[in-house]
Amino acid sequence: MKITIKSFANIRDVLGQAELPMELAPRATLTDLFTRLNSEYGENFNRQVYDQLSGELVPFLILINDKTYRTTVDMDTPLSDGDVVTIMIPFDGG
Repeated sequence: MKITIKSFANIRDVLGQAELPMELAPRATLTDLFTRLNSEYGENFNRQVYDQLSGELVPFLILINDKTYRTTVDMDTPLSDGDVVTIMIPFDGG
């Protein structure tokens, strides 16, 4: 199935673009997507979304077609062909 990943700030820098098309296996979940991104983008991606001491995903929001999901409880959410997944990592700045 084909999805589109939208990203901002640090994640956009890691992925190299604001929108990234990606092909995933049928019935893939958010966990599968993040495993794939971690595999493809390595340490740069890992440092942005995983706690470096515990290895757990840090709490942040993900949108799937503008519906909000949380990394702390919703990572088993299945994805569908054509979904737009927006990664909303909080960032510092002013």
